[in-house]
Amino acid sequence: MFKVSTQPFNSMLKIKNMMSDKGKAANRFAKGLMEEGYADIYQRSLSRDRVALSGKNASGDTKTFILSYAGYRVKTNTLTPVTKHTAVREIDKAHFNQFDSEVSGVNKIQRLVNGHIFDSKETKRGWVK
Repeated sequence: MFKVSTQPFNSMLKIKNMMSDKGKAANRFAKGLMEEGYADIYQRSLSRDRVALSGKNASGDTKTFILSYAGYRVKTNTLTPVTKHTAVREIDKAHFNQFDSEVSGVNKIQRLVNGHIFDSKETKRGWVK
């Protein structure tokens, strides 16, 4: 298994990747995450030309962007506690093209009991991959 190096997104990294096209896109998406209230933003490079940006907001929700030259993908995880031992997790994955139009997406709703998945429901939209 490969070890993925994850680095906090800071101004030094911003200056370092500002000259490349990937760096400009990563900086733009990171700025958007900051404006939406996500604080712990991390970036990591993936295979080929892809870059992943992840952020977490104050309520514990996470949002991840996977950027490439063909477009980008968004994955949002929202966890809503229902009782002390149960919760509902909503996972939304969407694929966008370079013109910011959604191509396809999946919405999963999972019921958790004591941290384990008890029930799951999946809804697909757009072009199914």
